[in-house]
Amino acid sequence: MNVPLYKQIYETILQKIQIGELIQGDKIPSEKELADEFQVSRITSKKALDLLAQEQIIERVQGKGSFVIYSVEEPDNMLNSNQTFNTKKGLKIGLVIPSFASSYGMALVQSIEYSGSKYGVNLLMKITREKIEEEENAIEELLDAGVDGLIVIPIHGEHYNPKILELVLKKFPIVLVDRYLRGIQASAVLTDNVRASKEATEYLMSLGHEHIAYITPAYDGTTALEDRLKGYQLAHNEQHKQLNPDFIFTNYGSDFAFNKQRKLEFELEIENMRNFILNYPEITAFVACRHAFAKILLYVIQSIGKTVPQDYSIICFDSPHPIIGKPLITHISQRENEMGARAVKRLMSQINGEYTIETELLNFKLIEGLSTAPIKTPVKN
Repeated sequence: MNVPLYKQIYETILQKIQIGELIQGDKIPSEKELADEFQVSRITSKKALDLLAQEQIIERVQGKGSFVIYSVEEPDNMLNSNQTFNTKKGLKIGLVIPSFASSYGMALVQSIEYSGSKYGVNLLMKITREKIEEEENAIEELLDAGVDGLIVIPIHGEHYNPKILELVLKKFPIVLVDRYLRGIQASAVLTDNVRASKEATEYLMSLGHEHIAYITPAYDGTTALEDRLKGYQLAHNEQHKQLNPDFIFTNYGSDFAFNKQRKLEFELEIENMRNFILNYPEITAFVACRHAFAKILLYVIQSIGKTVPQDYSIICFDSPHPIIGKPLITHISQRENEMGARAVKRLMSQINGEYTIETELLNFKLIEGLSTAPIKTPVKN
């Protein structure tokens, strides 16, 4: 099957980035330059650049051009960039993931598969649906299938999967992604959630918002949730802003939203959020720890006759990226491509006998969308 022309351009640029010919900060040839080089129309070259931008590999800056933002290697945090791995034919790695969507997870899975293919390994994947029994079964099935190492996004919750601890104690090659497990000495690759949430909160403060609520599920031991809440609190502390603990609102809406069996509970959570907003009219902005909460907030705010961002501003973690224009919701964009590449490289290092334990905190980017605006100043009579 013939590869579309725009995909050929996309893959050529991506390969140059992967092998280091283009590095973070480098400028990408323009639409016109690519069109001339590949003998295609500018519509085709634009489509290739739009796809690269959508997958957070490049950033398109109006009036300036396109620049690489995806980085596979950073010498201060990565393993030795000159490191080579001895790979045997038929090497297999397993990926255990709760779920994935266009807002978060899809690019991560693609990066893990692509990075693994560079080492000639095969990827086997299991989805756990945030259930500990399915996570245990997934790990067992992958081990029975003969995987040589595992990349695991642990399920949310305070109860650790004992199988993960067992593998860590046996020094079986395993890397945790997206979150770490407190008390378990395993390598992990994740976003710097404290700093990301702090920056998101400070961004709202820079727009003049004084009363900012934080929307989260109840803390269940998940380190990512804890770190994001810490960042919100830290922003208030460092900016010398009064933090009202009543503005930290716990809600299970994002957990029930896609569960048909829990429709009544979901509707109750919607009503709880509506009452929360009405009970605290001084609130003008929200930090949502998940994209799903931001979508629920949009619905609830509209249901009380208010609008975003005219009446309320919202910022969240992760969001689908539109092909053109600003995203609907201002958000913290996690570097999923880099996260996947680093996880694979660290796992390959363990498979080759270099069992080092390290938690790698990755950078992120705040993407301005259509859900935030400066606070409205009351008109004086």
